[in-house]
Amino acid sequence: MKMQDSKIVGIYLAAGKSSRMGENKLLLPLKNTTLGSLALNTALTTNLDHIVVVTKEEDPLDWLDYIFFTSLFVKRWTHVTCAEAKEGQAYSLRRGLQEVNAMKAEAALVFLADQPFVTVRIMNNLISRYRTILNEGRERDFVAASFKGIVRPPILFSRNMFPTLEKLEGDMGARKLIRKSFIGNGDTIEYEDERAFFDIDTREEYEQVKEGIPYK
Repeated sequence: MKMQDSKIVGIYLAAGKSSRMGENKLLLPLKNTTLGSLALNTALTTNLDHIVVVTKEEDPLDWLDYIFFTSLFVKRWTHVTCAEAKEGQAYSLRRGLQEVNAMKAEAALVFLADQPFVTVRIMNNLISRYRTILNEGRERDFVAASFKGIVRPPILFSRNMFPTLEKLEGDMGARKLIRKSFIGNGDTIEYEDERAFFDIDTREEYEQVKEGIPYK
């Protein structure tokens, strides 16, 4: 498959329970918008062909910035709900993959709503690397970002991996799958910007990020 034929769709996992935060963390204010809007806004300006936003069923979407509903972006993303979201991230991923399969995409870029500082550069690098692999006639199960040698979201998966991803259960995410079983079948791109990979789970982490203080 040549580069021009390869549709790559993003899966934005935004169906978490925010249990460690004690409130909906996606709605928390950050950088003149909401925490949950930041990574989506970044992704909408990348070379992704489309984005699937996965939420739980009862989500009112009040955390989404108004700009996503304007003519600039509204056709660039699709919203779907996951009835089993409370059972773990694996079910939200599975729901996103259903939509990606329906779009007949070659690959899916999985990224997280609580990882607000991921960059356009990182996402486009993963997309570019994967398309180069296709053009060279090679095969890879994934292309992933890495920090200090550890794979971290975002992760781009070939459709060859979709059946395996769809078998995940509970809170076993795609990142754990790669670390456990498939590290030899993909490419990783190493980055030095730790902040790009922050995921915000607790009030303490949120307050530190607001103050510009890196947390561990």
